[in-house]
Amino acid sequence: MTPDRGRLVLAGLVAVAVLLPSLVGLPVALVVAVPAAGAAFAALLPGAGGAALLVGGVALLSLAADAAYHGPKGFVVLWALVEFPALLVLVGRVTRCAGERQAAVVGALSVGAVVALPVRFLFAHPGAEGQAVALTCALALFPAGCAVGAGLWLRTLDNRRARAVTDALRAQRLDVAADLHDFVAHELTGIVLEAQAARFGGGEEDDREALERIEAAGTRALESMDHTVRSLRTEAAPVRIRGLADLPETVGHVPGATLDLADDVHGTLSRAAEDTLHRVVTEALTNVRRHAAGTGAGAGAGDVRVRVRVRVVRVAEGVEVTVTDDGGVPGGARGKARRRVGGGTGLAGLAARVEALGGTLEWGPHGAGWRVRALLPG
Repeated sequence: MTPDRGRLVLAGLVAVAVLLPSLVGLPVALVVAVPAAGAAFAALLPGAGGAALLVGGVALLSLAADAAYHGPKGFVVLWALVEFPALLVLVGRVTRCAGERQAAVVGALSVGAVVALPVRFLFAHPGAEGQAVALTCALALFPAGCAVGAGLWLRTLDNRRARAVTDALRAQRLDVAADLHDFVAHELTGIVLEAQAARFGGGEEDDREALERIEAAGTRALESMDHTVRSLRTEAAPVRIRGLADLPETVGHVPGATLDLADDVHGTLSRAAEDTLHRVVTEALTNVRRHAAGTGAGAGAGDVRVRVRVRVVRVAEGVEVTVTDDGGVPGGARGKARRRVGGGTGLAGLAARVEALGGTLEWGPHGAGWRVRALLPG
């Protein structure tokens, strides 16, 4: 038997047990026994307690019993000991779990049932004094208010927990998207450009070298995708952390690019800052390969017409990295290449990452080419 089914059976048994004493006082006792059994049944139901409509029905049944009962006081006391705490549970539960409109309407109705429960003593035989009943109703407001407050507090915690889960999933999706953009897109850009160069290339030897570079870039792209997919299946961070040690390999994949990495930079940045620096370099190199003249079709392995310099040095404010290209030389075959449409959001996203670390990122024309400059505190 599942836990929910067990709770349902338990709720039914309790409701039957609450109704049994009414057999000695039929039919008068049923007036107060039925709402007490209904409240106990709804309070013990699994999940949200049987939905707001059921809670509202129990509250209306209780209010009807307040007006209809004219029997002995003993029956009121006996079943009120069950109904009163059950109604408090329902007040807290509907305040916590129901929708905003239902929580307001059904919650108010349930609070009214709790507060009005002592009215049964007023019409009981012999009747109670109206002043005593009014005082008892006023005192019932306190536990009812506590139930509402507890429900609202738990509702706030549930909302915070839901927002935290949503934010965590969103952050994970953004990290995965950044990982795919920074590394996989970088390699795919190289594959596209090598394929375009091979279309307008020279002899068989050039084609073989282009295919080897395409194969190597494709292998690296698949490794990055495999890492991302594996991380989504485990609790590991979905982002691959790279740093200064990976810069020579990254720059080496770009024909015509050179790296000037100062020795005193190592060990001065945090892992997050090193990863961000590497992402800046990767994005800048990807943009050079996409947009600079001489890197499209017709710019084969032996006809590189754009030079890129990656420079990482220690400055007074921290560590500065610049990626500068000379713009290349416009080639006649470049117009035949099919250029990728879209993009342009990589540097903007990296700017937010750099600023979160207390640094700055700027980019723009530099001479005949383009320059990306990042400053990270360290």
